[in-house]
Amino acid sequence: MSQQRDLNRTRERIMAAAQKEFAEHGFAGARTDAIARRARVNERMIFYCFDSKEGLYRAVLKQKMAEKAALIEPDEDFTTGLVKGFATICNDRDSLRMWQWEALDRSSRKLVAEEERRAFFRAEVARWRRAKANGTVPPDADEEMLLLVSTALRAFPLLLPQAVSMVTGMDPLDPEFQRKWTACLEWVGRRLIAHSSKNGDAPMRAKTNMTEEAGKRARSKATAGGGRHQGS
Repeated sequence: MSQQRDLNRTRERIMAAAQKEFAEHGFAGARTDAIARRARVNERMIFYCFDSKEGLYRAVLKQKMAEKAALIEPDEDFTTGLVKGFATICNDRDSLRMWQWEALDRSSRKLVAEEERRAFFRAEVARWRRAKANGTVPPDADEEMLLLVSTALRAFPLLLPQAVSMVTGMDPLDPEFQRKWTACLEWVGRRLIAHSSKNGDAPMRAKTNMTEEAGKRARSKATAGGGRHQGS
């Protein structure tokens, strides 16, 4: 048992170090010897635990997807998803940078963990499809496009911090900007919900009230996690 605990701790240290290395240099530019130095382990332990650099990259991605999936509540509405998603990205910018590096890669290399990621997105699309069926989003909404729109709204300030700076004069990790962006996300989300509930049914009004409370909690979390931007 003691040896297994030690091995688990070693794996955790390697994955934490790898996430930083992949975020800074991308999959192609990351070096296993640099990851080993960060983790303070022998480089051979990386291959013992994960077989290859690709295996390590896959493990990091799967861990991040599992964390995100665990944060999503079964009946989470569009507005809450926007607010919580923005707070999550602000507190985990490494994952976003890993995806950015992939977008910049013009090689024909197959995406690592592509099937696992497709499965994650299929589950998200299915969730929006259920939301459309139960009336919490408009019946004419395209669930795939809705997922892409929500992803863009959550990630944009961190993807293009220079645009945020030029438009607002603020850093995207400035607590004041995070407060204003979160309020904007709530505004967008509430109007989508209002479109779905224009008949004024009580259950939808209750849902909107719940959304506002969830938004306040997530806004506090995003502000608490704020800092100064260190570059993309």
